[in-house]
Amino acid sequence: MLLPSPLFLLSYLLATGPNADRATGSGGRGRGGNLTQRPKRGRGGGGRGRGGRGAADGYGRSSGRSLGRKRYTREGTKKSNNSVDDLETRQEELSLLPPLTVPNGPRPFYFTCRHTYEHTLIDEINRYARRNGGEVHAMSPYPGLVRVEDNDGILPTFYDPVYALQSMPQSVVVTAESIKSISKQVINALLGVGSDDDNEDESKTDRISQQQHDRLRSAERGSLSIHCLVPGMCKAQTKPVMQHRSDKIGEEIAKMTKKMFPAARKAATEEDPNTRWLLQVMLQSPNIAVASLVECQKKGPGQNSYWPNYVHPLGLAKVDIVEKMPSSAYRKLMEGIECMKITPKPKLTTVVDLGACPGGWTSVMRRLGCYVVAVDRSELDPVLMRDDMVEFIKGDAFTFEPIMAGIDKEQDCWMISDVIAYPERCTELLQRWCEGRWASNMIVTMKFQGGEPDLDELDNAIQVVELLGYNCRVKHFFNNKNEVTFMVSEKDGNPLDLEVGSLGSTILGSVKRSCCPTGGSGNVPISNRYCIFDLSLPDQDLSNHHCVRRWNGVGRGNKQVAIHRGARARSGLLVRPFVFGVVLFLRTNCTGKVPLRKQTTSMHSNNYCNCGPTRT
Repeated sequence: MLLPSPLFLLSYLLATGPNADRATGSGGRGRGGNLTQRPKRGRGGGGRGRGGRGAADGYGRSSGRSLGRKRYTREGTKKSNNSVDDLETRQEELSLLPPLTVPNGPRPFYFTCRHTYEHTLIDEINRYARRNGGEVHAMSPYPGLVRVEDNDGILPTFYDPVYALQSMPQSVVVTAESIKSISKQVINALLGVGSDDDNEDESKTDRISQQQHDRLRSAERGSLSIHCLVPGMCKAQTKPVMQHRSDKIGEEIAKMTKKMFPAARKAATEEDPNTRWLLQVMLQSPNIAVASLVECQKKGPGQNSYWPNYVHPLGLAKVDIVEKMPSSAYRKLMEGIECMKITPKPKLTTVVDLGACPGGWTSVMRRLGCYVVAVDRSELDPVLMRDDMVEFIKGDAFTFEPIMAGIDKEQDCWMISDVIAYPERCTELLQRWCEGRWASNMIVTMKFQGGEPDLDELDNAIQVVELLGYNCRVKHFFNNKNEVTFMVSEKDGNPLDLEVGSLGSTILGSVKRSCCPTGGSGNVPISNRYCIFDLSLPDQDLSNHHCVRRWNGVGRGNKQVAIHRGARARSGLLVRPFVFGVVLFLRTNCTGKVPLRKQTTSMHSNNYCNCGPTRT
């Protein structure tokens, strides 16, 4: 009698045992679940083997006849190895490519918005067109992007919808194979230069392009900005498809324009140009590009507040903060400040935060060096509650008046609010503060119920604010959900311009003020009851003041001393704990003079830099 071989027995046991699924299949490691039952463990998954051809089982091995990953199309045919063809196929699956524009033909508008709000923007644009007796055709080719065909010329060049983050007015659509060829086509279509045919028929010369060419010739040096875009950026993707190719096209366009237009060259002086030009190029596929050139219109109140936004591509401001914040709502306020391009004056501005809990917006204003009056029924984050530059008032945001906190009309006051309320209540709040002239600048969110915004109430609120003598601009920012942000400012105000790129990082330094060390004028605002002295000067007699050395919390000593008025100085080492863990101290001698030598201390990360000394 023949006995079965040990190898046969082993194979039989493996095939019929409880762990038989471990030995099935071959090929790459999958990602999903088993086709018939939920896998017990492993990285395997049905239909998406990482490098193999089979369907993955529950233990990270693939089996069966799945098409694998990235090798085959949906129809089962093998994909081409040509990366350009692959990108075009993926692009066609997403959306139909736009038709090319012709000289003197209609030019489409492109607007960007927060993704998932494309239909809201389309409804707003159609509503505007109907009110002006016309009709436009709007559609969304990609998430966060809206294309508008305005054959009747209803939309003005600087049309600024509430739900639009950026505008590409009067765009052209060109096509070419190489990077250099696309760049030439863009410049030729926008500026009427670069054509190889010197005897080209004048009927083929675009009138708008010729006008832009003549105006850009006389533009100030350094006034032209170039934004290189791709559709994936509309969703704030960090590495979108075709970004590298788009950057190369932008570099090539910059080289070509520098030879012909001084505006594309570096400015000769450090002063900002009085005009701003913006050239935007967005790839729709590797061989098709949409481009727009326009002289930006100043919106205010800041000197650098323009539309379209020449500072941030697609209108997406960098507002992320690495440090821990009380809530993520701080990004909405920072986007509003970036849009207005103004900032409160450090140590001179009192900010009233209505509905402040848990303190995200208050934290932003503390980073900007302001004294904050926080009004809410619930307390703020414990760190902010211990901050001497934050005054918490438990009460109703809609009945609060600045006089309750000792703020008079002579002080520079801002009002910010992120209260959850009906739109009508937001309108009443804005009307109350504008009638009382209680604030020079206001940033307020209006929240909506349901899926659609109340555009009629929004228009009503804008009209109320403007009739009361304030400038008003409303935007739906990238970090807004079912809400919009009102940005209100005095028409005759004198705001402090915001430096480009100063919000999304830790804010350091302080604004120096001159004040008499022995009394001064006495007109010290409630948010700044101290004097500032420069330690780089010779020793100063500060014997009549309580001296505190302020450190900025990042390892560098600030060469300033904060002196609380009316207090007595003492000899020896003055140690005072700071509310966020930074130790403030100043060594004085028996005469009260401040030595110039630096002291050493252990530094602690400070989320609220530039906050000044503790308020007493």
